[in-house]
Amino acid sequence: MLKPYQELLTDGLNFEGGEATRLVDPIGVGAVGGSGTRLLVEVLNLSGVAMAAPRNRAGDALEWPPFRKLLGDETLAHEPREIRVQNILHAFERLLLWRRHMLGLEGRAGWKVPETFHWLEELAAFFPGFQYVHLMRHGLDMAYSGNQNQARNWAGPLGIRLELGSDGRVCPASMLEYWLAANERALDSAARCMPGRFLVIRFEELCRDPGTVLRELMAFLHLDAGEDHVARLAALVQQPGSVGRYRRHDWRAEFSATQLARLERLGYRA
Repeated sequence: MLKPYQELLTDGLNFEGGEATRLVDPIGVGAVGGSGTRLLVEVLNLSGVAMAAPRNRAGDALEWPPFRKLLGDETLAHEPREIRVQNILHAFERLLLWRRHMLGLEGRAGWKVPETFHWLEELAAFFPGFQYVHLMRHGLDMAYSGNQNQARNWAGPLGIRLELGSDGRVCPASMLEYWLAANERALDSAARCMPGRFLVIRFEELCRDPGTVLRELMAFLHLDAGEDHVARLAALVQQPGSVGRYRRHDWRAEFSATQLARLERLGYRA
């Protein structure tokens, strides 16, 4: 556990400000794990955003707060949840500020952690100018993804019981169920808690027309949208061979009509 978080357990909760005052407008990037968010880290880095680091192999910020561990620690259990969350996010703010300083930057800071969308209400309340970018990839492709960590970690809190195959892997129907519930939660939370401050990017559209999508992203985040810069960013986009992988499976037998109807409501068709 990084020092600012460890100090919450050893020194107590000392922050009483309620919301951030020094870093009010960070950028968060999230998605269901395996959606392609690593590309957005590179895009934002090249656009002058001080992205949280160090990062793991997937590009996720290791400075991200260990919310569940801290909120579940008996040392802090006597404090109201709201106060605990504010102190956790203040510690995160300190780390983001330090990272920006170490990078020699003065503009915006940000992070990429897929599970960010589970904490939108708390983040929006603490960071007054927080903006969130949510990446979505076709749910049927995601149902056959090898990246199952987020589903395993967060299915329970979403009320989903995962079914495993004989190989111990989460079965496609359960993976799709998690994808549906997670994206429904992300969009509902963002619309309710931070209207006008979130942007949904569809991975397939990014691959198909990167210039247009990245131009929209730069405008949304108030970053350099010059044509030369956008062209450099667009050159980074490569469509992986895994796009459309669900067609190589017997997907019609895997998923229910209800699931496919929810998929369509989220903007995707089989």
